[in-house]
Amino acid sequence: MKILIFDPFSGASGDMIISSLLDIGADPQKVGQAVESVGCRLEVSHERRGGLMATRALVRADRRFHTPAEARAILGQAALGPHARRRAERILEILAAAEAAVHAVPSDQVHFHEIGALDALADIAGSCAALDSLEVETVFSLPPSVGGGVVSTHHGLLPVPAPATLEILRQGSIPWRGGPQDGELLTPTGAAILAGTVDRFLPHFPELESLRTGHGAGSGEFSTPNLLRTLIGQVHLHHHQDRVARIEANLDDVTGEALGYLVERVMAEGALDITVVPALMKKGRPGHIVSVLCRLEDAERMAGIVIGETGSLGVRLVPLMHRLVAEREEFAVLLEVAGQSREVRVKVGRWEGRVVSIKPEYEDCRRLAQESGQTLRDVTEKAAEAARSSLKSQG
Repeated sequence: MKILIFDPFSGASGDMIISSLLDIGADPQKVGQAVESVGCRLEVSHERRGGLMATRALVRADRRFHTPAEARAILGQAALGPHARRRAERILEILAAAEAAVHAVPSDQVHFHEIGALDALADIAGSCAALDSLEVETVFSLPPSVGGGVVSTHHGLLPVPAPATLEILRQGSIPWRGGPQDGELLTPTGAAILAGTVDRFLPHFPELESLRTGHGAGSGEFSTPNLLRTLIGQVHLHHHQDRVARIEANLDDVTGEALGYLVERVMAEGALDITVVPALMKKGRPGHIVSVLCRLEDAERMAGIVIGETGSLGVRLVPLMHRLVAEREEFAVLLEVAGQSREVRVKVGRWEGRVVSIKPEYEDCRRLAQESGQTLRDVTEKAAEAARSSLKSQG
């Protein structure tokens, strides 16, 4: 499995992400077309930082945008493939949601200040085009460094990480670290691109065969090289082990409504799975056993949610469970709906090289079923069949 790993040891911005992806082998023509299609110019050079040669991609923009509607209209003109366009739209949604939360306004009433220059949209379009051209199956990242101190904004001096950046990290449950020096190392655009493209954040590098390394240079000069390092590697396992935690609680005084809300809450907060099993408690009382499966780094936070929502006086936390996970990939298939081709994402699981599951994305199928008047079952079956045909054609 071909993977890409971001190493934001000195933070990340939109132009640093483009720079590092170009340095590692992204198609410069596709990236340039994506940037130019939203009305910007891309200038690429090579600079030395901390003794390392790096690519420096600078986006030039003369216009600004102010609202999510304006941004969507501009991004809609971008020269992007279907998968890259979906990523770009998701990144814009992440930025708008963060600004809305910070300023306590509806997302459609957000007014972009700090990221309102057109180069932010060019950074998004260019990064998505670059990733698309690299054709990696999975994107990982180490925790980004955010810097420290204060940053000058439209609203005056604010602490680092900037409020919008911090909100993106919070909403995405993204682990991060301060330092390694003062200054804004992780920008809102950089954080949003990571949140919208990274499949999983890792505490350290996984076991892999390293194939290529890229370095993208930022605009500032610091004691630590202002670089975003990116690696492309090959993972040869057909399955891998996850280090996860299981949180359990015995409950005998919680309503069904509260349990239903707990299920929705922990899944929205990033749990991998949750089960609620009826049980007979001491003194013959009916109750439930709640079991939450989550990433190891999320265990304490998930335990706090279970305690807060149920009033339980304590939970059992079982760390370092090893979970064998089938190799997974996601790709899109096209279905004909009302005379138009529509995209449906499909997740495929493999075990020792053999396909063991094909699951069309529910939200995509639900949307197409509503738009076309077909049943959800029919749309799901058509998407699964299209995926099987695609896999057969690939051999």
